[in-house]
Amino acid sequence: MTDPSGPSRDDDEERLGDDAPSPAIADPAPRWLIDLRRAAHRRGFYQSLGDYALQFTDRGSDHLVVSFDNLSSAREETIARDPWGYGFAAKNGWSQLGVLAFRPEWFRDEALFGALRNLERQGFFARFKSVTMTGTSMGGYAACAFSGLAPGCNVIAFSPQSTLKKDLVPWEERFSSGRKADWSGDFADAAAMTSAAGKVWLVYDPGIAEDRQHVERFDGPNIHKLRARHGGHKTALILRRAEILSTVVRAVVEDSLTEAGFYREYRAVRRLPWFLNGVADAAFARGRFGLTTRLIHFLRLRGQGFAAHKLRQKQTELSGIDPLSPRRRARQPAPTSTPQGASGDPKSE
Repeated sequence: MTDPSGPSRDDDEERLGDDAPSPAIADPAPRWLIDLRRAAHRRGFYQSLGDYALQFTDRGSDHLVVSFDNLSSAREETIARDPWGYGFAAKNGWSQLGVLAFRPEWFRDEALFGALRNLERQGFFARFKSVTMTGTSMGGYAACAFSGLAPGCNVIAFSPQSTLKKDLVPWEERFSSGRKADWSGDFADAAAMTSAAGKVWLVYDPGIAEDRQHVERFDGPNIHKLRARHGGHKTALILRRAEILSTVVRAVVEDSLTEAGFYREYRAVRRLPWFLNGVADAAFARGRFGLTTRLIHFLRLRGQGFAAHKLRQKQTELSGIDPLSPRRRARQPAPTSTPQGASGDPKSE
């Protein structure tokens, strides 16, 4: 007997001629779209702006996180894309406005400017008790540049550019696609747009000359510069690998982050091979082979023999002396902790 509640031939006949039933496949949609249909929070919107888009998920009026895509996200071809940090905001129950980029042009787009200004005029940002803007590199620039749209908001930007306008930063030779964008008009200089923000946290590696110069352009009593030494340009990534990124960002959203608290958390980074390689590269550049020899011993004690071997090879090539030769070992006691100079605090070398 046919189930009267199931599909019938009449259902098929009512379809448009080319509207054949789709085969059963796994969800091809991005998580934000699936959540708007199935999750507890089903209010939001998606606004397509051509080369950019706004995606909002409403999870209440306590906290709004405004995130901006980074360069790698802008180059992704996949349809199933979420705003940067979407899973983290969802897990914490925060509302999120994600600004998605489909071209690596540093958000230099009049349609995007107009859409964000419309939200400001409509009182969108004022609905929330707190607003936090965030992003990394290209997204870090945008988090700072657009912070004036939500006065009093907090900002956490990882390795941000202040601008790519040639006459303001003639020393910047990276990011060719961004430098080719139109830097006339509004929001062009992020360093000049942060005065209305609450606390602006800039996380960067001072060993990256260009990143340091960008951060130095920011000034004001609300600017907090956090030195992520030996983190490279991808400071957000190294914090995530050390499992402290969520802790740091959550503290910014909750307005509880302090500089001392950041450096206390950053100590966890010192155990990462990425960080230790950064220490070694800096030491090699300065000819500080005593430090790298201690670092080799440190890695061997921690059971990281392969990393120690590669470091030993490099030092031998550069100095002409095997740092673990019997004569050398007699003069170099093995350390029991991270070698001096590998600290994550701002005073370390």
